[in-house]
Amino acid sequence: MARMSKTMLIAAAGIIGVSTLPALAQNADFTQSQKDALGPIIKEYLKENPSVVVEALEEYRVQQEQEAMKAAQAGIQDNIAYLTRADAPSVGNPEADVTVVEFFDYNCGYCKRAVPDIQNILKEDKNVRFVFKEMPILGPTSRTAALWALAAHEQGKYFDYHVALMEHRGQKTEEELEKLAKKVGLDAAKMKADIENGEIAKELDKSLEVARSIGVSGTPAFIIGDQFVPGYIGEDGLKNALEEARSAKKDG
Repeated sequence: MARMSKTMLIAAAGIIGVSTLPALAQNADFTQSQKDALGPIIKEYLKENPSVVVEALEEYRVQQEQEAMKAAQAGIQDNIAYLTRADAPSVGNPEADVTVVEFFDYNCGYCKRAVPDIQNILKEDKNVRFVFKEMPILGPTSRTAALWALAAHEQGKYFDYHVALMEHRGQKTEEELEKLAKKVGLDAAKMKADIENGEIAKELDKSLEVARSIGVSGTPAFIIGDQFVPGYIGEDGLKNALEEARSAKKDG
């Protein structure tokens, strides 16, 4: 078999559609007849060296993740004032040195697991603020619960209701949501009226729009300081990220 470098091989493979690295393929200057001749050579080489494809796919995955993270950082900077505004549903120190924004869904199991993590951190760390952004992506009841939670915010009891919803193991029917509201001392009739006037729905849609602009595709997802952290990372993960955010702030 004719010998060729790995870079040349991957570039050529990209031209004939074998590899997932089109950028390299565009840089390869082959005539059509050379491309036709390379096809059988590449296919045979890949049969004997399948790790080349695996490595190329891994390089592509890393590249895509890096590009997604850059896009997320740009989205965060564009929306940071909205994400951390003073009147957002939140808990903790309003003058905190680090703000954590969580995107979540009330039907998300890992979001439920994050609640005690957040509660424990709040007990130990008096210089942190958690802001909550509803991201109802797991069905109609997720959106209904989110609307009720935002209505609770109108009465100054957002976090109490948030915790009650996360701990609730039954169905999220209107009847159950109303029971939970009364249990934490909310005016359920006012909540219904606030939901029906449409302003809360607009706020929820705005939250979803911002989440998409950042590239949030699942829950939970966090913005810690100015860093995007997708997925559940546990109490220790949150604490480590807070330390990193504070260190970055000092160094900056």
